[in-house]
Amino acid sequence: MFDRDEERRLELECLRLAADFRQIASDTLNPELRIQCLRMAKLWSEPATDGPTERIAPLSLAAH
Repeated sequence: MFDRDEERRLELECLRLAADFRQIASDTLNPELRIQCLRMAKLWSEPATDGPTERIAPLSLAAH
């Protein structure tokens, strides 16, 4: 179980990742990369319903 400070830190880091993906999507000329970056931004910006680990776990599976 995360403490409150750790949860907040993780939430902010996820929002930073989402912002980075949005920036990459707006900077690229590659339409496939743009779509993928927007998907990743959406994933990282969605509120966690069950906690931070549920937000992270799907990415490790999708990368394989």
